[in-house]
Formats: sequence, structure tokens, C-alpha cells
Amino acid sequence: MTTTQGKGVKTMTTMTENESNKEQPRTLRRLPSVNRTMILRAAIVSAVIGAILTLVNQPDWIAGIAPAEILPLSLAFLIPFGVVLISQVAGARRAFIESVGRSGPTTPEGFFTTTFSHGIPAKAIAIGLAFGSLNAIITLLDALLQTGDFAAVSVAPLGQAYVLPFVFGLLSQSISYRRSRYRLTKG
Repeated sequence: MTTTQGKGVKTMTTMTENESNKEQPRTLRRLPSVNRTMILRAAIVSAVIGAILTLVNQPDWIAGIAPAEILPLSLAFLIPFGVVLISQVAGARRAFIESVGRSGPTTPEGFFTTTFSHGIPAKAIAIGLAFGSLNAIITLLDALLQTGDFAAVSVAPLGQAYVLPFVFGLLSQSISYRRSRYRLTKG
């Protein structure tokens, strides 16, 4: 088994008996990308988070007192989906890169340690800022188009727009990193 450098990413390779005669390495593992499992996991998490956010942010609609606010309702599900999906990929990639490069812990570490190491907080901040800004811009533009004034937007949804993607990104990356690291060391 050898480690090779290709396109800036290290990959672990080995040769099968047939390939050893031809001397063409076969990649055992590739840099993780989006897969069905990640999409399904992100959909489930975003359904739960979106339902909770809808209960918190649109109680009048739930009670049947007011009409649904479609844009905030959509964002309550779409933003968590994007955050969780991107965070899973980031966590899996970090675990892969560290396992190939033989950096990072070889002994088990606690969830708290994982969460605040491996570059996870920095990526969570970046993801939170990106999705928070997107959410805030959409919310503010919607308020401007509907009322002609930004004062119609309360501070709470804008705070949620940044804080929640950061928290979900932090947790999702940590879980994905730990899951991927476990699979890479076990198998």
C-alpha cells in the first residue's frame, strides 16, 4: 500500500495481482463527496429543524389565525438542508485527509474535543456566515418588497439566520468527522 500525490490530494492506493503486472495503481478511497446517505440524512435533519423553526416562528399559522408566510417557511427547511449537507461533506473530507496524511488523533477523542478541533469551528463559522447572509438578504429583500421598509423585519429572525447555521454546521461536521474517521480506521 502506498500514498500518492494527485491533484493536490493524497490518496491511498494499492495494486491488485493483475494490476501489479501492469503497474497501474487502483485508488482505494477517494475524497468524499455528496452521496445518497448524506442527502437523506440532511433531508431528515432539515425536516425536523424546519418543523421546529416553523412552530417557533409561525405559531399563528399553526393555530390557523394567520396565513402562512411562504418564504420564511421555505427558508426554515432549505437553509438547514444546505448547511447540514455541506457540513457533512466538510467533516468527511477532513477525516479522510487526516487519515491519509496520518495527521490527527490515532486514539479515540471525545465529542467536545472533535467539535473544537480539526478546523471544524472555522468551517462552521464560514458556513454560518454564508447561509446566514443568504437568509438575511432574502428576508430583508422580501420585507422591502412587501412593505417598502426594513423595519418590518424583527431582530430575532436575523439572529437565527446566523446563529443556527453555525450551530448546525458545527454539530453536523463533528458527527460526520467522527463517523468517517471511525469507518476509515475500522475498514
